Amino acid sequence: MQTLWVISMKDCLGNMQRSAKEMSGNGRKLANFILNNAPLLRDYSSQQLAEAVGVSQSSVVKFSQKLGYRGYPDLKLAVSEDLGRGGTAQLAPVLPRKRTVKSSGTVFENLVKLKLDALHNIAELNNEEVLRKTVRAFDEANRIQFAAAGGYSLVLKDFALKLMIMGKSVIAESDLFLQRANLASMKRGDVLVAVSISGQNSQIVALAEMAKEAGITVISITEYDVNPLSLCADLSLFLCSDQFVFTGTGETAQIVARAALQHIIDALFLVLSNRRPICGSS
Repeated sequence: MQTLWVISMKDCLGNMQRSAKEMSGNGRKLANFILNNAPLLRDYSSQQLAEAVGVSQSSVVKFSQKLGYRGYPDLKLAVSEDLGRGGTAQLAPVLPRKRTVKSSGTVFENLVKLKLDALHNIAELNNEEVLRKTVRAFDEANRIQFAAAGGYSLVLKDFALKLMIMGKSVIAESDLFLQRANLASMKRGDVLVAVSISGQNSQIVALAEMAKEAGITVISITEYDVNPLSLCADLSLFLCSDQFVFTGTGETAQIVARAALQHIIDALFLVLSNRRPICGSS
């Protein structure tokens, strides 16, 4: 039997926040986005909301119905009316529960726990349909460019090599000047993959905005949050929630963050390789 979150038509946002503790998975993700971006909802179709959050359109419809509305239009109207009445001015975000990992084992055991925790977090935040749409964008693009700062560019270069073996034209330069220069040669329908954990790296965001203006498909990989990079993107994949912290020493945090990025790349490669034969394979 399906659980209903009972929401009053008045104070829709306040009641949504109070009911969020009963939500999980896509429900919590949608509630989090709406609570933090309620004024934007009036301009979002159910499909646009689904893409912004990283869930399916049917998840948006089910979410609305579980809140007691006939569908998404009624939910959007209730949120708009709530804001018009001066609704809840400030709402705390609703996020996945923060995990903690006790450092009680060996170095190997603790590192395994940290990595597994990050990978489980990725599985909670990402929708497989978005993953498949990303793969379709790769498939249809004439050229793919990767942009990331620091050590993450090394992870992307390995993926770029795999894509080249598949016959794709790929650019994975770490130098910002070269990234901008290469972007100028790309065309509508090509793909830019932009990586920034915070989603606020000004150089990466500027590159994504340039790509967007040129009609290039922008795919962001960031933490699960509303940030300049994910808002600019056509498709968004998430490394972690903003309550999931890559804890430990600076070195440990970087190792776990790279493992999270590698996990997303492995998932993309797995789906892509099942769609396309690798060049030279029999």
